[in-house]
Amino acid sequence: MKIKTLSKNILSGSFAALLASVFFTAFGCKTETTCKYKPTPIFEAGLPHVTQYDFQKQGSKSLESLLLDTGVLLEIDQDICNESRQEYRFNVKGNYTSFPDSLWLREASRQLVFLSTFSPKQAALKTWADVIEQRRGEMRLGEDREMEPGIFVRVDRVVGPDESTLVLVFLQK
Repeated sequence: MKIKTLSKNILSGSFAALLASVFFTAFGCKTETTCKYKPTPIFEAGLPHVTQYDFQKQGSKSLESLLLDTGVLLEIDQDICNESRQEYRFNVKGNYTSFPDSLWLREASRQLVFLSTFSPKQAALKTWADVIEQRRGEMRLGEDREMEPGIFVRVDRVVGPDESTLVLVFLQK
């Protein structure tokens, strides 16, 4: 399949190292900050549905990449220090420009349910899927929605004629 070939090339060792280098150069801390917590991997190699896996960490930031057997490339950016932020990007080939906003909100829940089945460590993602599904009618793409005091969720999308990305952000302030 083209997606698997392309994704294997994307996650190949040298490209993954270059990607991590660019990520940490662009987003690396300019000053030293002492953070109470450090990002830890959410997933790991060898889980069901994960065909390729990479985790890079520098200080309070990390980038985790998973190629799933569904053809989805999942990238998770974490920034854990004064505020906690996790951004999940589900990249998929295809033209989804004509899909309504409601599809993207529903798909965010659906993807979290799928990820929650990988192992007990990811089971908590099902709770977030349920919260998003329950509050979906109140949510708007691209807007932070406070789910609990100080805890926000944002669902967004980036669409193009050849590739689209579902973006899901969890933020604790």
